[in-house]
Amino acid sequence: MGLSPAVPGLCLAFAAMALLIFASVTPPAWDKVNFLHATTSAGRVVYGVFGYCIEGGACSHRSEGYNLELPGADNVVLNSKVLHNLTYTLILHPIAGGLAFFALVFGLLGASCASRVATIFAALTAGFAALVTLVIFVIDMVLWNVLKNRIQDAGYSAGLGNANWFTVGAFVALCAAMCTSFCGAFGRFAEGRFAGEKVS
Repeated sequence: MGLSPAVPGLCLAFAAMALLIFASVTPPAWDKVNFLHATTSAGRVVYGVFGYCIEGGACSHRSEGYNLELPGADNVVLNSKVLHNLTYTLILHPIAGGLAFFALVFGLLGASCASRVATIFAALTAGFAALVTLVIFVIDMVLWNVLKNRIQDAGYSAGLGNANWFTVGAFVALCAAMCTSFCGAFGRFAEGRFAGEKVS
């Protein structure tokens, strides 16, 4: 018995889900993964989906949408109505992770039950998750690059964090999951062989 054509897609969906979970568990929950980091007199400040932290120190309140501040740099104004509103969209990271989870579940059903329909649903869900991930990556690039430039213009060091690249990796994995799932679903042995039928 050969390998189910749903397996590559479900493995890629799992990889994407894991990357999006890491991208979501950012400051103030965990300061080792962040979207932006800056160094001021207060220390190294890192920003995440639900807030920001001074590494090894105080953190902002965890909330969906938060005020962008730079502790230790009173001369820098980061918060504006537009940028503040963009912080609300960061919730799309865990939402995309949830969609990747559903793609994984459909992939598991496709692999374990040799189901063409489940594999097609895995592909569709992975495609939708990829679209959401692409949207949030574009928002990330706008938001965090604007903030980075403002911080650097004020004379402080700042750089993009590793969570941005987790999002890129998740997007690539989801696109690959969609393609491999579609190819598996419409391949010569999408079902039959795994249900015990002989395929010539």
